[in-house]
Amino acid sequence: MTTLAYGTIHNLADERFVCGPCAEVLGVDLTREPQWAAFQDIFNHLQQDQYMSDGGTYRQRRFGRFTFDARRDELELQPHGPYTQPKYFNPLNGGLERHFAPLTANIVANPVFQRILQLLGRGYSAVEAVSSWKINTYFNRIIARSDEIGKPVPEGMHRDGVKFSCLFMAQRASCNGGETSLIDLITHQPVFKGTLDQPAKCILFRDDTVLHDTTPIVPVTKRKIGYRDVLVVEFY
Repeated sequence: MTTLAYGTIHNLADERFVCGPCAEVLGVDLTREPQWAAFQDIFNHLQQDQYMSDGGTYRQRRFGRFTFDARRDELELQPHGPYTQPKYFNPLNGGLERHFAPLTANIVANPVFQRILQLLGRGYSAVEAVSSWKINTYFNRIIARSDEIGKPVPEGMHRDGVKFSCLFMAQRASCNGGETSLIDLITHQPVFKGTLDQPAKCILFRDDTVLHDTTPIVPVTKRKIGYRDVLVVEFY
């Protein structure tokens, strides 16, 4: 096992997940970066997900694909296109082409976003001895209203069909709930339960060994609208 000089991401060589502040997991406190506020602001400019088979209006999203070459430490944005999942991975919204809003040039150029992808790529490459990755990125805002709960995982307990997944909290406001569970893929026994309750807290897990789920969020009072902003990053 290669031990990295930063963070606890290297624990994924032996463990199925790591969780904590990004300063602990990735070795860098990204909230201190000059563009941290600009990264959080990205979530104010998403578009409603038009592909919710449950009729929900609680999710806003943007989606983009990248590749990462660990030998050259290079990220490359891929052409935008529809996203598809088979029904056996996503029983709610699988089986159709979903044309999510693309990442804007400002999002792609955001230094905090780029740093997250590079740190994940370097760490995963050291853990797996893999030098080339495909990456899916989703900027998700889940909204909780008095008349509609927000579902971070509307399809229920599932896996995404990738190698590694990362849930990275940007911010949350005026909401309760949102507890994430990881379940052993074979035994269906609980492996982890925890809540992304602080900016820059993250959960990294081996998607090929666990199922994951997150409980709905509800507003703290009927007069307020709550939300939960999470960047989801998949490496495969």
